[in-house]
Amino acid sequence: MMRPLLSYFPVVVLVLLLTSGGLPIQAQYLASARSLNQQPTRPATAVRVLKDVLNEWGLAFGVNILYEESTIEGLTVSMDAVRQNGKLEQRLDNLLRPFRLTYRKRGKSYLITPVKNLDNARSENTSLPSSPSAESVALQPVNDITQIRSVVPVSTTMPALRPITGRITSETGDGLPGVSVVVKGTTIGTATDGNGMYKLNVPDAQAKGTLVFSFIGYETQEVTLGNQTAISLQLQPTANSINEVVVVGYGTQKRENITGAVSTIEAKVLENRPVTNAVSALQGTAPGLIITRTSGQPGQEGWAAQIRGATSINGDAGNSPLVIVDGVEGDLSLINPNDIANISVLKDAAAAAIYGAKAGGGVILVTTKKGSAQKMRIDYTGLFTFNKPYNQPKLLHSWEQAQLNNVAQFNTNGSYAYSDQQIRWLMDPDTNVVKNSSGGYDYYFDTNQLDILTRKVSPVQNHNVSISGGNDKTQYLFSLGYFDQKGVFNVGPDAAQRYNARLNLNTKLSNKLSIDSRVAYTQARVQAPSINAAGDGGLMYNLYQVRASRNPIFLPGSDDTKYAYVGTTSAAYPVLKDGGYNKSMQHTIEGVFTLRADNLAKGLGLRLVYSPRVQQLNSDLFLRTVPRYVLTSPDPVSGGSINTTNSLQKTRATTVAQNVQALGDYDWKIGDKHNFHLLGGFEFKSYNYNYILAKQTALLSNDLPTLNYSTLATASPANVSDNIQVNTWVSYFGRLTYNYAGKYFLEANLRNDASSRLAPGYQSALFPSASAAWRLSTESWFTNSLPIFTEFKLRGSWGQLGGAQSTNPNLYNYDYQAILLSGNNYPFNNANTPYLYQSTLPSLGKGWEIIETTDIGLDFGLFKNRLTGSFDYYVRNNNNVFIRLNLPATLGVTPSSTNAAALQVKGWDASLGWRDTFKNGNYAINLNVSDNTNKVTRYDGPFAYLEGLNPYLPGLPLNTIYGYKDQGYFTSNEDLQSHAFQNTKTGVGDIKLQDVNGDGKVNAGLGRADDHGDLINLGNTSPRYIFGANFSATWKGFDVSALFQGVGERKMLLFAKALIPFTDSWRMPWAIHEDYWTPDNPNARFPRPYVGATWNTNVSDHWVQNAAYIRLKNLQIGYTIPAQLTQKVNIAKARIFFSGQDIWEKNKMWYKYYDAENPSNASFQYPLFRSYSFGLNITFQ
Repeated sequence: MMRPLLSYFPVVVLVLLLTSGGLPIQAQYLASARSLNQQPTRPATAVRVLKDVLNEWGLAFGVNILYEESTIEGLTVSMDAVRQNGKLEQRLDNLLRPFRLTYRKRGKSYLITPVKNLDNARSENTSLPSSPSAESVALQPVNDITQIRSVVPVSTTMPALRPITGRITSETGDGLPGVSVVVKGTTIGTATDGNGMYKLNVPDAQAKGTLVFSFIGYETQEVTLGNQTAISLQLQPTANSINEVVVVGYGTQKRENITGAVSTIEAKVLENRPVTNAVSALQGTAPGLIITRTSGQPGQEGWAAQIRGATSINGDAGNSPLVIVDGVEGDLSLINPNDIANISVLKDAAAAAIYGAKAGGGVILVTTKKGSAQKMRIDYTGLFTFNKPYNQPKLLHSWEQAQLNNVAQFNTNGSYAYSDQQIRWLMDPDTNVVKNSSGGYDYYFDTNQLDILTRKVSPVQNHNVSISGGNDKTQYLFSLGYFDQKGVFNVGPDAAQRYNARLNLNTKLSNKLSIDSRVAYTQARVQAPSINAAGDGGLMYNLYQVRASRNPIFLPGSDDTKYAYVGTTSAAYPVLKDGGYNKSMQHTIEGVFTLRADNLAKGLGLRLVYSPRVQQLNSDLFLRTVPRYVLTSPDPVSGGSINTTNSLQKTRATTVAQNVQALGDYDWKIGDKHNFHLLGGFEFKSYNYNYILAKQTALLSNDLPTLNYSTLATASPANVSDNIQVNTWVSYFGRLTYNYAGKYFLEANLRNDASSRLAPGYQSALFPSASAAWRLSTESWFTNSLPIFTEFKLRGSWGQLGGAQSTNPNLYNYDYQAILLSGNNYPFNNANTPYLYQSTLPSLGKGWEIIETTDIGLDFGLFKNRLTGSFDYYVRNNNNVFIRLNLPATLGVTPSSTNAAALQVKGWDASLGWRDTFKNGNYAINLNVSDNTNKVTRYDGPFAYLEGLNPYLPGLPLNTIYGYKDQGYFTSNEDLQSHAFQNTKTGVGDIKLQDVNGDGKVNAGLGRADDHGDLINLGNTSPRYIFGANFSATWKGFDVSALFQGVGERKMLLFAKALIPFTDSWRMPWAIHEDYWTPDNPNARFPRPYVGATWNTNVSDHWVQNAAYIRLKNLQIGYTIPAQLTQKVNIAKARIFFSGQDIWEKNKMWYKYYDAENPSNASFQYPLFRSYSFGLNITFQ
């Protein structure tokens, strides 16, 4: 099954060879075609290497510029000196003057030489290196050069120079590479190296001058030289700088130009955290972004994301955001968090409409890191984590369970389940097996399987190494990541591993052409037990509730070689240790290759993108027979085996996706104030999914899981099946932006998506958007009236997006055709015969769901952007939700789907941040909060008002809970007789439910809007007031950060049958169940114990709790060892840190054995963890 993957490696290798080795060699020939009037696009740095500038000018002007390497080695020039206009001679004059250099010219050749008599003095200056005389340059064109031009007056003495050194660091203490260090008013300057170090020789004439330190995204600082020879600084980030570049759909924009609702998440939010994947690190980081999970099981946490709540009633498939990684669709859960450079969250239609039919749930744009023009840098991050499970129930001793069982049995029929003697045996550690009156044996153990089978602490380790660097032409980043997590079980398979590898390589072919290659490989392994861990009947149920404590795991006297069988006893241990496994391994290799042509004409750039993605998922499920035994005399006999018939099931799923994009960008101006940008693009996507299942039962050997050997003569046809899904997309899109003098902004987007997933005539749809913004802070009347505002921008947008079930591309493919299914048991000629049948009518008229969004917003900054914030209010209408039609059951098949429902969402989100500095440090506080409500405004499918969760009822929110009103407990027989009838077995101590309609009976009526009996609306499960709060500070080498997140209100419906003991006779109580109703405990949490009391499990507000919570999501404390110490051992940076994840929370739930993030009706969930990590960051350079 690896063949599909391996077949793509030659293509990848060829692309990498082209981008790394051969292309730079060809650049000198391609460069000759460059326009003389165009300067190449440069990296975002304020200084350039002189040698590179001379080479580019030579190519641009079609001349030979010659020099001795030692003459200009190490020299750098400011971008102002590079961005000159005019003739070449004039440019060279200005460029060479600060370095006391001149040139000789003959024909089309220029020789760069030092001014005469300055060579000796120059040997002491890093900015003016010594060089041999011009006559010694062994280049043939130089011998005939006769014209000599001196750029500066010739002097016989060299000005004295003063060396200035120092280190420039970021707000976190990291060295900043590429910081521009320039003597103000001159072109004398340099740039910091990869560790933030710099050295600059300044002439004495500039002794009273000023050094200017600048770097993109940071505040520029100026320092007067005076008598200083060492100047080190910590630059501070520009708070939400209007010049910050933000990644948007198919491009980037300055923050000041953005007219839609876009939130950004920096890489540092994801770094150094003990998270299982990148999705988990996003919780609480951006307003309107809702991240949830359902489990702590390794590899199966069930992470999900929503942006601004629900967009459809079709579950996660219609509500999940589109994830774009480096410009193409990707999977956020597979990305190494350490590889992420930044994330943009597109929340409204103006920002997301460029992605059309798949953007209904919003868009998450992920950009991975890349190399920079610096010497090679090696970064290592290691985390060693200790996971401690929490919210596990406190189990009772076996005799305590027996005593409660007696209470329940007496309430049921007046008898007792255990005698006093039996309880004494349970309490006696020396009495475990007693022969009963019928000749069998009874067990009286006190076994806590939770202690035996689960870890108190589960280890996790995470290691990441990246190598990056490059020069002006080629930049590279290569990274490796390893993640290994052990689960809560210490017996059997329960673990997950992930391996990540990435190579991002960017190469300039010429001053116009470049190619960007990004290749990633991920291997994800999950080892799980052969049965589900969570849910009623799963492993946690076997640990927590099944009658297990009084029974042994192994048969007494068997030396732990035979498992004991005692009816409904726990099967957890034998299933985990010997019951088989459910293992999966997923290989994903993907690439994004971009050929870019810049400045083909003034303001015109083109991009051609090709992205292949191959994913292979291999899963093996082995159900191994585990014999169990009953203790008899003289020898034990076989009891009920686990997996009586063993089996092996293998599935192989291969996914191949391809994406081709052709994009064009054009910028132009009219005058100085009218600025336009036009984006146009074409995109083609193909998707191919091939799934194969093979199963074998009754294996010949219980210890040889293979499909080859079976004891059966023939196998069922259902043991082999496949599933093939194919779809394609063709899209055209465009965006036009306009701004007037940086004050007024307009933007329009239009995309047309056509897909083979829908019926002819409905395959294509247009998705438009329009938005506008006004920066009042650029108006003089505003700044004069409110000078405290640095930024103040009003925004408004409208647009339409599509709902295309983006999370599962295998749903609804070609359902406009009649699809046949197969069966095997049709009775014909006295035999079961295979047959074909149609189960669902085709959906001939189904179209895309259309989500229309209106948004108004405000962005502001005060006190030089130390205080920043934003606010948005939005209304979103999906008037085209597709659902199953409501047709009579006599139809005989499932009705077709059509667009026959509507959903409206209203909400707001806000953020507020403050950052400032203090002596030797800085701090920042950022808050975000969001809220939304939804309502089903139309639903033409079948529905009824039912007890419990109602997914969609017209006029009500999604997942509205209908149940009964709890009025406490029945306290006496008189109370029982005077109340409305509930159940024939209802008694004193049971839950009393209100007779809302006063008809003398408590029931659910006819399930209609006008008659749902005594059911009332108990709320809905949608979270309200989602918030996050982040604090960070640095002082000298210390840093600390804390991230809190939570939900202000959320209703959770508890699964009462799993909460109440003895609803089945084998469901045992926990410590919490000792708080049950008695006349002396009338306000108890649980009703009276009763065997089989299912009537107390009726949905009521007794079983609905507020799952509001606040959680310390991450706490990080670190210390960076001083550079002067680490550099002695060739380490540029070393930081040690502690990082805690989910280490504290407070919630409003009375039932503490579920987490506030668990879904409603959850039962016996795999526990979540508190994570305590110790880590190390090391940089070599």
